[in-house]
Amino acid sequence: MIPRLGRVPLVLVVAGLWVAPLAAQKVSIEAKLGDLQAAAIRDSNDAAAHYNLAMGYWSKKRYSDAEQSLRTAVKIDPQFAGAYLALGVVHYWDEAYLKRLSRSDSALKAFFRETGGYYRKAFMIDPLVDIRILGSSYRFYGNSRFSRAFRDLVEGRYDKAYESLEKEVQYWGGRGGTDSAPPLVLWLHGLSAAHTDHYDVAIRDLEILLARVQPAADSSNEVPLVNNEFRYMLAALRHKAGQVDQAVSLYQQVVEADIGHYMAHVQLARIYEAQRDYPRAVQERQNAINANPDDPTLLVDLGVTLGKAGMMLQAETRFQAAYEANPRDIRPLFWLGLAQFDQGKRDAARASLNRFIAAAPSRYERQVTMARDRLAKLQ
Repeated sequence: MIPRLGRVPLVLVVAGLWVAPLAAQKVSIEAKLGDLQAAAIRDSNDAAAHYNLAMGYWSKKRYSDAEQSLRTAVKIDPQFAGAYLALGVVHYWDEAYLKRLSRSDSALKAFFRETGGYYRKAFMIDPLVDIRILGSSYRFYGNSRFSRAFRDLVEGRYDKAYESLEKEVQYWGGRGGTDSAPPLVLWLHGLSAAHTDHYDVAIRDLEILLARVQPAADSSNEVPLVNNEFRYMLAALRHKAGQVDQAVSLYQQVVEADIGHYMAHVQLARIYEAQRDYPRAVQERQNAINANPDDPTLLVDLGVTLGKAGMMLQAETRFQAAYEANPRDIRPLFWLGLAQFDQGKRDAARASLNRFIAAAPSRYERQVTMARDRLAKLQ
């Protein structure tokens, strides 16, 4: 029997069905931990380096260190969906931590609220976030088609997962139609369809879920993706499928239902920007900032849009504000230097670009090359 979807985080529903949290198994990392530590020191302003280090710690069962590195990653880049998803599961590896939690109902509720929040945020930032980190977090039991499909899904074998889950949906269809399939079946089927570019199938699954799944009475313990989150993902899928007008309508419904859903504003801004409708793009960028003023990367996004609209002075002020709000993220310095260069502010541009080059992580080779090209022109 499939439990009613709506009372516990989805990852725990799945765990209760076919898998169990596991601290004995581990993430497999080929790089040596010492090399990952050195890379994180060398590229201390690179969120990816800290994420990689977290995986290294995780492989050695150093869960607290892994969590700290993941928190550093999202501090540098608050739009790092994969790091949020990893934060949503890292505690399940620490049996000692879970034993301490089990002594307090209030602590368990707070734990579920926190981990569910990370899970939801990951999917809000990127509805097609890579979910393979989940495959490293559980021991799998049983050999049913459904359990095999779930294992394939969370281990990144999306084609195989989709093939098996398609048969599962057909099974339920024979018992009463696709609409009768349990929410969890539809959710996993929709995920596998989306990851294999079967957007029409994923859209159908999300539409069914949106029509069927109701809000949980206790919002602190609800499934990570319900109602408005399903609507948001449906909008993203329609956007991916090229159904722009339908996507815009759904994103607008998302923000009407939840004024704090800043990523819906971000997605609307991207659509308007692609259409070169800069006034509306700028407004949506500002709406995103208003909904989430604690994320400086949204200021960077606004600055880039303003720059595309030819409003370089306004763009410059946003880049400066973004860097001041989060000096660990050096990307604003790059854009700040370009904006100052385009305005003919030679000394300011030279200073910003030199600061960027000095602090840029090693994987920012293309941006460093561009910065040096501008500096050469300032000689």
